[in-house]
Amino acid sequence: MTAYLLLAALAWTVASRGGTSLRDLLVVSLLLVVAMIAGRAWPRRTVAVWAALAALVGWLLIDGPLRVGFELETVRMPLLVAIAAMTVLVVRRLNVAGRETLLSGLIAVGCLQSVIALGELAATAPFDLTAAPRASALLGSPNGLGILLVATSVLTARELHRRGGVLLIAALVLQGCALIATGSRTAILVGSILLIGYLATRTEWIYRALAAAGLAAGAAMVIWRTATEPHHDRPHLWGEALRRIADQPLVGEGPASAPFSPAAPGAGITTHAHNELLQWAMEYGLVGLGLALLVLVLAFRSVGRPLGGDRWVTFAALAVLAAGLTDFTLRITALTLAAAALVALAMPHPDPAASPTAPVDRFRAAAGRGRL
Repeated sequence: MTAYLLLAALAWTVASRGGTSLRDLLVVSLLLVVAMIAGRAWPRRTVAVWAALAALVGWLLIDGPLRVGFELETVRMPLLVAIAAMTVLVVRRLNVAGRETLLSGLIAVGCLQSVIALGELAATAPFDLTAAPRASALLGSPNGLGILLVATSVLTARELHRRGGVLLIAALVLQGCALIATGSRTAILVGSILLIGYLATRTEWIYRALAAAGLAAGAAMVIWRTATEPHHDRPHLWGEALRRIADQPLVGEGPASAPFSPAAPGAGITTHAHNELLQWAMEYGLVGLGLALLVLVLAFRSVGRPLGGDRWVTFAALAVLAAGLTDFTLRITALTLAAAALVALAMPHPDPAASPTAPVDRFRAAAGRGRL
């Protein structure tokens, strides 16, 4: 039941254009609270982690709504931090069957969004060759959808590697086509790197042929977007963010940030630096960024071997997190939820006896003690 509640929360956010409204944030929070109660997912033993998390949330409230005023943008980050923390708690309490259910649900979400994205793309044909198409499906963000499809494609490849099957090959091709249809350069680049690594595990010609076609199509889309969009504003945004951090280094300027100046005439207006580390420092100062990093360090130390579990899930989690260095996708509730779930799934299972490798581990341990 707990895994299905998590999937319900993810489905809600994906179907409601990312789940970024206050209503959606509250609905997701409620579903996660119910999941915590159903799974008895309460904080255990890691006092330092929860003390640091409480300090972080307190700072976000002080430097956000109490300083700037109560509005959606000032309460969004405290709610997202709470959503991420609850998701990790719930996932860590899942047994092996629950984890596999959650992973299968993520693949299903990726396939459904892919069908919608390709249908959206077909509905807009014939294409205007002066601009590359950008499919966003129900998520509402092409870049967010792109990086989500990278993660779900990795999970699909995991299943294909474990048990094979034509259906999984078709699902992987479907998600790859939809990824290219998003036109997200970051997602295509991350996906291409992972695809090249995946080829090292497969020697069949059909996989190599499909991979070559996918890499060529992805490269063509990146070139198309780069050639038809003259404004490349990331370096400009990062430079201005650094200057604004230098103006108020400790407490930042608050979450209701002023828009960045356009990189060039006609460029889009944004209030996000397209780099989550810079954005945190700009909004909440070095104090807020330091508290966030402290929470992460303590959380990983409490596990012992962070991201030392399933390598496929680890790559999926890293793909979603990496997108935060070039975009604002981690502030989309659907991506926050997916990233937190994947990070928790990538960690070693808290109960070694429940791990899928437990029988093998017990065999090896007994053999090492000379009992076999």
